[in-house]
Amino acid sequence: MQKVEQYFYSKAEGEVRNEAITLHYKRYEEVGFFKNNEVDPYVQDSTYFIAETPELDKVVGVTRLIMTEVDKLPTIANFSIFDIEMSKILKLDKNQIAEVSAFTKMPQHDVGLGMIRTIIHYSQDSNVKYWICCIDQRVYNYFKRMFKFPFRVIGEPKVYLGSTSVPCLLDINESLLTLKDKRYPLYEYLITPQTSIMAGVVES
Repeated sequence: MQKVEQYFYSKAEGEVRNEAITLHYKRYEEVGFFKNNEVDPYVQDSTYFIAETPELDKVVGVTRLIMTEVDKLPTIANFSIFDIEMSKILKLDKNQIAEVSAFTKMPQHDVGLGMIRTIIHYSQDSNVKYWICCIDQRVYNYFKRMFKFPFRVIGEPKVYLGSTSVPCLLDINESLLTLKDKRYPLYEYLITPQTSIMAGVVES
C-alpha cells in the first residue's frame, strides 16, 4: 500500500531559510535536544532544505547539509570514531563530504523521503559524494531493513541528543546502486528530478 501526499521541496533561501532554522530549533527544543537559548554552532556552515505544504505557506520539514572542516563536523567531533575509519575519511576529498543534520518535521507530515531526494540532487549537483551522519539506533535499523541503505558504521554508538545514535558514512552513489538493485521503485523516486510540486511517496 502506498500513501501519496504533495509537498514543495527546495533549498531554503532568504526568509525561508530563517523559517527552516526556526523549525529545526523549535522541534529540537520540544523534544529536549536543545536547551532554552542554546546556540547552534553550525548554522553558518549549513545549507538548509525544506518541505512546504502545497499552499506554500508553511514549512513542515527541514534538514541541512553542513560543510566545514572534517574534524569539526558534529558526528566526527562528538563520537569516538574508529582509527581506521578516520584514516579512510581523511583520505577523501574534503569538498566531497557533508554532514546530514537537523532532519526533522512536523507531526503527521510524511516528507522524509522527499527531503532525502532533495539533498541527493543537491549533493550530486555540488559534487558531494559522501554523507556523514549520526542516526538514532531504531532509525538506523529501519533504514537498513526496509530500504537497504548501505550505512558504514564509523564509530561507537552513544547517547547523543537524547537517544542512542550510530555514527555512519554513506557513499551516495553506492547507496543509489544498492537501491536500484534492491528497491527499484524507491531508487526511481529518488533519482527523478523534481518539478515545482512533487508527490511524496512513502512505502508502508
